[in-house]
Amino acid sequence: MVSNILRWSANGLLVLVLAIILLITSFRMAASIRETGLRAQLAPRTGHLVPTRSGGVFVQEKGPANGIPVVLFHGTAAWSELWRYTTSVLADAGFRVIALDLPPFGFSDRPGSYTRQDQAARVHDVLEALEAPAAIIVGHSFGAGAATELVMRYPDRARGLVLVDAALGLKATPSAAPWIIQPQWIREILVSLTITNPIATQPLLQSMIAKKERALPEYVAILQRPLTQRESTSDIADWLYYFLGTDTAAASADRTAYAKLDVPVAILWGDKDNITPVEQARDLQTLLPSGTELTLLPGLGHIPQIEDPALFNDALLKTLAKL
Repeated sequence: MVSNILRWSANGLLVLVLAIILLITSFRMAASIRETGLRAQLAPRTGHLVPTRSGGVFVQEKGPANGIPVVLFHGTAAWSELWRYTTSVLADAGFRVIALDLPPFGFSDRPGSYTRQDQAARVHDVLEALEAPAAIIVGHSFGAGAATELVMRYPDRARGLVLVDAALGLKATPSAAPWIIQPQWIREILVSLTITNPIATQPLLQSMIAKKERALPEYVAILQRPLTQRESTSDIADWLYYFLGTDTAAASADRTAYAKLDVPVAILWGDKDNITPVEQARDLQTLLPSGTELTLLPGLGHIPQIEDPALFNDALLKTLAKL
C-alpha cells in the first residue's frame, strides 16, 4: 500500500514537472511567433537613426537646435518614447532634448555588446554625429549606469549629470552573474516570461511604481511596441547577462570614482521607490562631491516621470536651472 502511494506520488510529481516545462517552453515559442516586426514598420516617425561605430542608435530630438542639450537615458525595458511628456516640457523651456534608445531596447541596432562602457561609447558617437556641445546628462534607473559612465569616460561631453532613481549596483563587493543564468536558453526563457511577455507588461510596470493606477494602457502600449521586433527575446537575453552582474569593470561600478566627478551632479528620487530604495539615494549622495543635492519626490516610486509627470518635470526643470 505504501509503495503504491509513493509510486503514485512520484508519477504525479513527474507529470507536474513536465507540465511546468511545457508551459515555460510555450512562452518561449510564443515569443518567437510574436516577434516578426520590422523597425521600419514600428518606429515612430519622430525619430531617426544616428550612425555609431557599433550600429545605429535611435534618437528622438525636440527643441531649438541652439538650446543647451539635455540627453535622456531610459531605464530597463523602456525606450525614448517613455520620456514623451518630459521632452515636450524641456523643449518648451528652450532645451535641445535628445532622447535615445539604449540597445537592445527601443529601435536602436542590437550589436550584442551591452556593457556600460559600450553604451557610453555609442552615446559619445551619437553626440559627436549630432555636433552637440557639452550636454546635461539625465540617467534613469539602469540607464543611469551608462549615463554616469559617459560622464566619467568622456567628461568633455557633459556639463552636468542628473541621476533619477539610479540603479547603479554600487555594492561594497560587486557580484558576478549567477551561474544559473549563464546558459543563453535559460535567459531567453526568463525574458520570454517577463520583459517580452505582453501578459506581464502591466503587472511588472505596477510593481515598479507607487501609484499603481498610473500603469495606464498608454504606457503599456509604449513599452510593448518595440518588443515585437525580430529576435527581441534573444537580444534582450544577451543584455541580461551584463545587467545581472558581469559589468564589474565599468568605471561607474567603482564607489570611489564618484567623488572625482568634476561636473555638477544632482539626484532626483521617488521617496516610495521599492526597486532602488531611498537608502540607495542617500548612500549615493555620500559618494558624490559635497554639496550634491538630493531631491525627494513625495509619493512617487521608481518611474516618477510617468507617475506624476507634472511634479517630476517641475523638479527636473528646477534642477536643470541650478546646473
